[in-house]
Amino acid sequence: MHAARARLATLTALLTAALLILAAAPARAAGPVYAGTGWRIWTDAGIHSLGKDPYQFTFASTSSRTRLTPYAKAVAAQLHEVTGLTFTVTTTVEAPPASGCVTEHHLILGVKYRPTGVKGMSHAYPCFTDRPGQPDDHAAWGGYAWIDSEYWYAHWFSSNATVNAARIKNVVTHEIGHLVGLAHPNTDVDRDGKVEDFECVKTTYGYLPVMCAPGRGGYTSSTSGGKFTSRDTPGLVQLVKNYGLG
Repeated sequence: MHAARARLATLTALLTAALLILAAAPARAAGPVYAGTGWRIWTDAGIHSLGKDPYQFTFASTSSRTRLTPYAKAVAAQLHEVTGLTFTVTTTVEAPPASGCVTEHHLILGVKYRPTGVKGMSHAYPCFTDRPGQPDDHAAWGGYAWIDSEYWYAHWFSSNATVNAARIKNVVTHEIGHLVGLAHPNTDVDRDGKVEDFECVKTTYGYLPVMCAPGRGGYTSSTSGGKFTSRDTPGLVQLVKNYGLG
């Protein structure tokens, strides 16, 4: 009996010591994550994360500034709330570059008729940092987005004025989402072997992520139009977590 108790005491002491060693060992840093339920980071565009320095919105022209400032301010506030980073909307007018990248951490917004040549299509052109070995390598550098001017034609998206206004906000948010590193999260939801337009994981309340292609996702009320959905925001949070991880 005494021998059994002694063995038990020895085993207990060894187990306790092992647990203490495990508790004291430094946790291994998790690697970057690039996709989740209803969101995806735009690694195809070279972006893996969001940098820590402030970002600022500027405008491609004075008319673009007049048109887009309210939208930019709303998205900047959301981005700050979700990521904790600073996004400032300026009054600066600067033309997007003919080639190459914009000034670091500048997000240029402009309005143009059919910027891609396709009816109703807007487009974002992001850049990423390329400083191997530095924490900001492959972080969102900045970029520019052209918003199709056709959206402000009468009832472009919907005959319902409230829904139409919300859809315009959603598209602007969608393109800004690209500039900070979010990709289209389309996936084979119905498992038919094809990834199709509008095929994205919906929110609990049945809304498509605002980043869902081809740009018809998001909320449609007057108060929620233009907001990143509950499917989009985890992607923004992960962009910040990925900084410095690869």
